[in-house]
Amino acid sequence: MRRLVLCIALVCLGYLGLTWWSDLARPDTGFRMAALEVPKRAGQFAETDRADLFVPYIGNPTYSVPADTIDTAIPHDLGRYRWHSYQPETGAGPFPVVLLFHGAGRDGLSMIDMWRDVADRKGVMLIALDGRDQNWPPDRVEPTVLHDIIAQEDVAAHIDPSRVYLFGHSNGAAYVQALINQTEGPWRAAAMHAGFADPASAIIPETPKPIRYYLGSRDHIFQTDAARYVANDLATKGHDVDLHIIPDHTHWFYDAGPAIAADAWTWLESQ
Repeated sequence: MRRLVLCIALVCLGYLGLTWWSDLARPDTGFRMAALEVPKRAGQFAETDRADLFVPYIGNPTYSVPADTIDTAIPHDLGRYRWHSYQPETGAGPFPVVLLFHGAGRDGLSMIDMWRDVADRKGVMLIALDGRDQNWPPDRVEPTVLHDIIAQEDVAAHIDPSRVYLFGHSNGAAYVQALINQTEGPWRAAAMHAGFADPASAIIPETPKPIRYYLGSRDHIFQTDAARYVANDLATKGHDVDLHIIPDHTHWFYDAGPAIAADAWTWLESQ
């Protein structure tokens, strides 16, 4: 009998030892979350009509970053990524910070231009990255790059690390969805305009954080029915999700952008 008890004890100790070793040997995944089989709780989904954010459609719209935005945004180069920062005109901080992700074919300066007014009026620091080849692949999120940026001395001295938020447009919105759903990170909430990611890639995160989408009813790339499906799916995985539909609004961001940024900041700040 004693031999049997001893054998069982040795087997258990061996199993625990192997488990401990495998945990040590597992590669570092940075900010990546562990997926749970079931959420701790179901999130809340709400849809809202936002006619107040409507901007009339302009035929053949064009946009280029104005010279004053280029002159006031500070360029940085991490080697792996180029990015720009914008510090509010007044105040010394520490500031809340919004990490901005542009649409395909654009760069970070376009997002800083949309958010500059909010930054100056509300005291918000902006960090806008340039995607590789002007693109953000939502199936390859790299949160450690964002951590490296936030930790840089010239950034860390001016920001409040407890108030970090995400915002993305179009392709950048899909990337932001992957970040807020699949990675832990210091970010508290995410807002997105005119974009979302494939729900098949979504996980049940350890700590689901709130999400808001802004989508035009006439968006020809991201459809409202698909957005409802994605939003409901993320809610079942634990996120609280708001979907704000802007009647007659299209995919075009660069006229409505400042108003959407202001509305998004009011919500982000409340999270």
